[in-house]
Amino acid sequence: MSSISSAKSILSGALFGAALTAAGVYSPTVIVSQMKLESFHMLKVFLSASATSSVIFLLAHRLSPSLAPPRQSSSLSLFPYDGNLIGGLLLGIGMALTGACPGTVLPQVVTGIRSGQFALLGGILGGILYSTLKPYIRRHSTQCPQDANPTLYQKLDPKTDEAKAIYIYQNFCWGVILLASWFSGTNSESVLAPTWGGILIGICQGTSLVLTGNTLGTSNAYEQVGDIFWWTLSSTSNTKTVEGNEKPTSTSQPTPRPTIKGTSFVLGILLGSFTLSRLVTLPASTDSLDISIPKALLGGLCMVFGARIAGGCTSGHGISGMSLLSVASIISVCAMFGGGIAWGLIVGA
Repeated sequence: MSSISSAKSILSGALFGAALTAAGVYSPTVIVSQMKLESFHMLKVFLSASATSSVIFLLAHRLSPSLAPPRQSSSLSLFPYDGNLIGGLLLGIGMALTGACPGTVLPQVVTGIRSGQFALLGGILGGILYSTLKPYIRRHSTQCPQDANPTLYQKLDPKTDEAKAIYIYQNFCWGVILLASWFSGTNSESVLAPTWGGILIGICQGTSLVLTGNTLGTSNAYEQVGDIFWWTLSSTSNTKTVEGNEKPTSTSQPTPRPTIKGTSFVLGILLGSFTLSRLVTLPASTDSLDISIPKALLGGLCMVFGARIAGGCTSGHGISGMSLLSVASIISVCAMFGGGIAWGLIVGA
């Protein structure tokens, strides 16, 4: 990965991190309250970001149809969309436990939210766990053909124009936002109002496409950390073998280092959130929720492991995938909110 490419990825992440922080959606209180249906701050940010992203994707597809393709299903070879459903449920439960998601846990760390530190550690452990189990989890997925019609409107009517589908989706998103505002108002503090914060996050979708050619998403970085962890252990073990005078076979080749492309974007999120937190005064209520260390660790592991099974996280499937009207992403997001809300209402976060 070139230095210019890394710099662009870091800049894209910085803009996204600042937007997450300004929208206040990184707050554990905001996320847990959403899962308990006590507040709809998160939902309003989420839908306004998705609605904005959908317009950006529509314009991008007018320039180049190959940009930002809809997400394919995440297969475990059990039943259709099994990975999206199971992974989404695990992701939602992890969010209810931690008050975080793979992306928002990063602003939590740099803004001093204590539970975020342990949720991030749990997330890293989840990435390490998924990295070692991936060959077993995905052993049959390579046999699954690509879906020629991965979007909802293509499945309902292959002749439907994307612009018409996006128009309907816009009405849905803004209609739900209006209903949520009418029922609950705005009872969460943030630098920006939820809707404006979501629009800003959606604009970051456009900057990500321009700078990196990729849509927003963070959970792949945790998997890459897991890959690096196991690669380092393997390399260290091979070095000790050579030092112990046990010569490797002539057919053995050194394993190339796994990619760390996603970690540059994550570094940018940390920098962007940190910078904004020093430039503006953040609401003091964001750390009012008491989340125990075991709960944060378990929830962090659960949310990242689930996100990788689903093939994306809250930003990857929610802000990006749903905006593309991908069926896999819609199922993942429904499972995510379903699992999180069920946990919040039945078990308690």
